This record gives sequence, structure tokens and C-alpha cells, in this order.
Amino acid sequence: MFFTLLFVLLGVSAAITIFVVLFFKKYITAILKRLIGEPLYQSWEKFIIFALFVVGISSTVNPHRLEKYVLKRNTDQIITELSADAWFLEIYQTILTVLSSLSFSLMSFFTIALIAFIIVRGLEIKKPQIKSHNPGG
Repeated sequence: MFFTLLFVLLGVSAAITIFVVLFFKKYITAILKRLIGEPLYQSWEKFIIFALFVVGISSTVNPHRLEKYVLKRNTDQIITELSADAWFLEIYQTILTVLSSLSFSLMSFFTIALIAFIIVRGLEIKKPQIKSHNPGG
């Protein structure tokens, strides 16, 4: 029963991660095309998507949270039963954990991308002004 729970949680986390990646992929691609350009943006896009899958799926299985179903901490402790309520709680916690981890990762990416975009935009705006003030050109 424990392994069934483990595989269900991994499946739920993979499904949520796929949904989130598909939802944000066009925005990630657009940002990377703008900031990095044609030759390299696809490599970075693949890396970011891979990182999102690693974050989403690895945040699912917390060994300390699940060990209560298979291990006793001491001889007096009873192993927690995998009831319907426990299944619901574990799946609910998995959904929240995956969404929280992915949202933090995406917020970090978009914050860094915003800072990079501001820098690039500032350099683009200054570039024509520098050329127009050049007396020799």
C-alpha cells in the first residue's frame, strides 16, 4: 500500500508539473528569445523546463513525512494506517507543495528576467543617444 501511495504522489506531482510547464512555456520562451536571442534560447528553455520538473517532482516525496507509514520511531509507537483520510491529506499536501515549489522557482526566474530586461532595455535606449552625440559620426 505504501508503494502505491508513493507512485500516486509521484504521478500527481508529474501531472501538476506538466500542466504548469505547458502553461508557462510560451512566456518562458518569449522572455528567453528576447534576452538571449536565437542561437542559445532553446538550450536555456530546455534547462529551465528540466529544472522545473526536478523541483516539482522532487518536492513531492518528503521521506520524513512518509516514513510514519513504514517505520516506528520507538517500540511503543504504532505505524500510522493508510486510511482514505491519510490518502486525501497526502495528495492535498503534495498538490500544495508542488505548486508552492514551482511558483517559487518561476517567481525567481521571472524576477531575474525582469532585472535583465530592464538592464538590456536601458542599454538599448542609451545606445542611440551615444551615437547621436558623437561629433565624428
